[in-house]
Amino acid sequence: MPSSEKANQRNELKTRLEELHNQLIKSSHISAADRDMLGKMVVGVLQLEDVRSKQVQQDAPEAAGDTIGDQGLRDTLEQKSLEYEAQHPKLAFTLRQILDILARMGI
Repeated sequence: MPSSEKANQRNELKTRLEELHNQLIKSSHISAADRDMLGKMVVGVLQLEDVRSKQVQQDAPEAAGDTIGDQGLRDTLEQKSLEYEAQHPKLAFTLRQILDILARMGI
């Protein structure tokens, strides 16, 4: 994948994560536990992306398949996206966008 495409995906991911963060701050209908968990996931996604980015820059071989952390993160994002579909459609949509970007990035 060309590095300009990777840079665009990283920028898009960061934009969507900021959007998710802002939605979480503004929403009074999301439990404190979910808000905290999703906030931690935002940090986790940024850390995963940073690790992957450094591996690519150093031409480090990527581990075969998904790591447990990657899969658990995606599963949780998918689960929350489905849970929020009816009551928080904008939040659910943002979560699906993040999942799509992660998939395109190979995370």
